[in-house]
Amino acid sequence: MKFAIVDIETTGGSAKTNAITEIAIIRMEDGKEIDRYETLINPNRLIPPKISSLTGITNEMVADAPEFHEVAQVIWEKTHDHVFVAHNVNFDYSFIREQFALLGSQWRPKRLCTVRLSRKLIPNLYSYSLGKIADQLGYKILARHRAMGDCEFTAVLFQLLLEKDNEEHILFSLNARSREATMPPHLKRDRFDKMPTTQGVYIFKGPGGKVIYVGKANNLKDRVADHFRGNTHTGLKSRFSEKIEDLEWIECPNEMIALLTEANQIKKHWPPYNRLMKRVTLNWGIYSYTDQKGYKRFNIGRVGKWDKPVFSFKNKFEARTRLEFLCAKHDLCARFCGLQDQGVECLDGFYGECRKACLGKEESSDYNERFNNALEELSQLGKTMIIKGKGFKEDESSIVLLEDGRYKGHGLAPNSIDFESLIEIKNWIDTGYDDQDIQSVIMSQLSKKSSELELLILQ
Repeated sequence: MKFAIVDIETTGGSAKTNAITEIAIIRMEDGKEIDRYETLINPNRLIPPKISSLTGITNEMVADAPEFHEVAQVIWEKTHDHVFVAHNVNFDYSFIREQFALLGSQWRPKRLCTVRLSRKLIPNLYSYSLGKIADQLGYKILARHRAMGDCEFTAVLFQLLLEKDNEEHILFSLNARSREATMPPHLKRDRFDKMPTTQGVYIFKGPGGKVIYVGKANNLKDRVADHFRGNTHTGLKSRFSEKIEDLEWIECPNEMIALLTEANQIKKHWPPYNRLMKRVTLNWGIYSYTDQKGYKRFNIGRVGKWDKPVFSFKNKFEARTRLEFLCAKHDLCARFCGLQDQGVECLDGFYGECRKACLGKEESSDYNERFNNALEELSQLGKTMIIKGKGFKEDESSIVLLEDGRYKGHGLAPNSIDFESLIEIKNWIDTGYDDQDIQSVIMSQLSKKSSELELLILQ
């Protein structure tokens, strides 16, 4: 079997926005070195000072070096029909694949990660970074953070791994179905293998067990595998994958519970790689009033300190979505709901049946009767209620508790309990923190999946 042990230096961590400054390749066949190749590469962009201080490669050094397209043929010949081997292989692999893609070529050799192989074949090391492995094996890397210096030790390490591979882990890793090539370097394989294919929330953990990312999935195993496939190579994602050391998951019976669980976990752990649900924004509210002709109307606006909307939402979109739902359900006038500008042709049939109250063809008393029904439905969102949904089993339901419109928690309960007893309901929920994001989840689910959820008003 032919192997190409590779190390590169770059201008930064993202294969999409940065470029290669140096590459080293050592080819091996039947456990013996065949040849080696190294060159500086002109990245056609400035090397940041912090990168130069780490690698020693300066802008002056690469100014007269060949560009990637000038050495692409040599790199192709030395790697495309070999097994590509590197320490944290997805980093090096992503940069070279991106450079060939820019030239219109599909470069996709099989790959092996010496971090993952080292964890399997040389267990119990205190660290699996390249420099720390060298220290523990009594090897000194003469040119650390230069391509050939690191490549030479990676070749020494790979030779050792070949000798220790009595159970053919390398052959297993090269099987595309094993997914070894795309797994994060520090994640134990069995954790991924045990993941279910059900709906739920997954939690990535980094060094020291710190939660670094929380996500929701309709299929937990497939979604987590998507994170590892390397279809995007931003610097953030590359660093994120390198930090994953463990994962956990929480199975959920339906989408609403999954979304609430995700939101609660993000609020609890404040993961550094989650961006959503970590921002504070002003609320938007739906207000009601009566115009000069006696017709009752809705409108949408920001919620100020002293304002009293019928109900508030995280953003304008969610407030409008809820209002569109009410307009269609109760056959209200889109113009009287603030959904249609003056002078625009009537939107009859778009949100529901418009009975021409805006043209004076329907009496205000008749129109206001339907409006009051919509207002009562909207007002109920501020009451104490239970939202029932599908459970894991037929004899149970998921429950979400809101007291005076504020989220108190969710859980699973047997269908035999008294769902109208607030005291009993509280025995079956895990309490949670209420904020705009939680309210957003609840409102969007009530609008989108109202037929799948049952609302029980307790007060």
